[in-house]
Amino acid sequence: MLFSEPSPEQRESILRHNWWEHDGRWYMFVAKELGFDKANEMNMVINKAVGKLEIKNLMAISGMTEESIKQNLIQVLRMNLELVAKDVFSVQDFFEEGGNLILRIDECAAHSGTQKAGYGSHYQCACFKRVEGWLEAIGVGSTSFVRKSLVEGDKFCEIVVTPER
Repeated sequence: MLFSEPSPEQRESILRHNWWEHDGRWYMFVAKELGFDKANEMNMVINKAVGKLEIKNLMAISGMTEESIKQNLIQVLRMNLELVAKDVFSVQDFFEEGGNLILRIDECAAHSGTQKAGYGSHYQCACFKRVEGWLEAIGVGSTSFVRKSLVEGDKFCEIVVTPER
């Protein structure tokens, strides 16, 4: 053999990085063709739809049900977050606070990429829509907002999600 095959962990990392690179290039193409307002709007809708798909796929391979996910919500969300963002984002934590779910991200590939490309001030984070999609997939409605944002100059992102109970 002329080269060594990547390990399962390396393959997983490559796939994750390729997906996020594709996502960034898709966003930039849409922004150039249709403007940043439309790109941000589409990114919100698509992130929520992808979030639903991610949880449905996780359920399909793990045997988890909507009810078992609801009973172990924070653990499942942490597991899914690691699956989709493990070595692309630096996630500080996903925790509960006063009935809300809080996601803190120290480093964000989308933020870094948009800053590097020179359009960071136009980009609107859609991570909260991803989490809304995760919850909607298991039948839990939610509202969410970005409380702190790297895009806005904060030291980290903090997404607040309020599930309907």
